[in-house]
Amino acid sequence: MQPQYGALSTWSTIGNSNYNALTLSLRERLNSLTFDINYSYAHSLDDSSGLQSDTAFAVGPFIPNPLRQRDNYANSDFDVKHNVNASAVWQMPFGKGRAFLSDAKGIGQAALGGWQLSGIFRWNTDLPTFSPYDDARWATKWNAQSGVTPIRKVHTCPTKTETADPKLFGGCGDINQVYQSFRNAYPGEGGPRNIFRVPDYIDLDLGIGKSFNIGEHYGLQLRWDVFNVTNTQHFSQVSGSRTGFGVTRDPALRNASAPSDWSNFLPIVNGQARIMQIGARFSF
Repeated sequence: MQPQYGALSTWSTIGNSNYNALTLSLRERLNSLTFDINYSYAHSLDDSSGLQSDTAFAVGPFIPNPLRQRDNYANSDFDVKHNVNASAVWQMPFGKGRAFLSDAKGIGQAALGGWQLSGIFRWNTDLPTFSPYDDARWATKWNAQSGVTPIRKVHTCPTKTETADPKLFGGCGDINQVYQSFRNAYPGEGGPRNIFRVPDYIDLDLGIGKSFNIGEHYGLQLRWDVFNVTNTQHFSQVSGSRTGFGVTRDPALRNASAPSDWSNFLPIVNGQARIMQIGARFSF
C-alpha cells in the first residue's frame, strides 16, 4: 500500500452478474378494443450494480472488501422479481357505426357516440435497499463502511399509516428491538448486501375522451386524464446517513435505543400526488 494515501479508488472490469427472466406478453387489436399486457418474472444477481463512470466511493459500484469480492455477490440494486404493465384503449360501442345505437343522429349521436376510455397500469414488486452501515468502524478499509450483520432474523415492516416519519421498520412494534438485532462487522467483514427491500410500486392512469364530427372534414376531441388515480404515494430508499441508518457499536450489547431518524424513508419516488388535466384537439 502507498503510505501517502488514506484511501484509493480502483476501477476494474472484473464484475460478475447473472440475470434470468421469463417474459409473457398478450396483445390484441379488436374493432373497438386495443390492449397490451406484459409480465416478467426475473432475478438479477451481481457483486456490483454501478457503472465504471460513477464517481469515487459511489454506493453502487463499490465493493467493501476487494480481497473477498465474492462476499458482495447478492441481489442487484435493480432486482425486481415480478413486473406487470398493461395499457388499453376502448372505443365505447355506442353511436354511429358501433354495435349499439348505430343509427343514432343529431342529439343522440352527440350525447352517446364518440366516447373513448384509455388507461395505463403498472405494478412491480419491491426493490432492494442497501444494508445498514456500521458506526464508522471501517471493518475492511478506510473510507468504505461495511454493512452491519443481523444477529437474528429481521423482516421489514414499513410504516403503512400517515406519520411524520415513515420508516422501513416502523410497523414492527418496538423499533428498539429491531435496532438491537444488528452487530457491527468484525475486522475483514463486508456485511450482507441488499438483504432488505422497500415497498412495492403500483400506479394507474386513466383517461376519457369524447369526439365530435364537425361536417365531413373537421373533428374535435375533448379529454380528461387522471394520473395516479388512487393517489398512492410510493416510498423510495431509506436514509443512508450515519444518524439515519448507522448504528452505535453493537446496540444489542449496549441495550441502545434507535435514533429518531433510524430507517427513515427518503422522499417518495415521484413526489407526485393525483394530477388531472383537461385537453382539446381539433382535427382538420
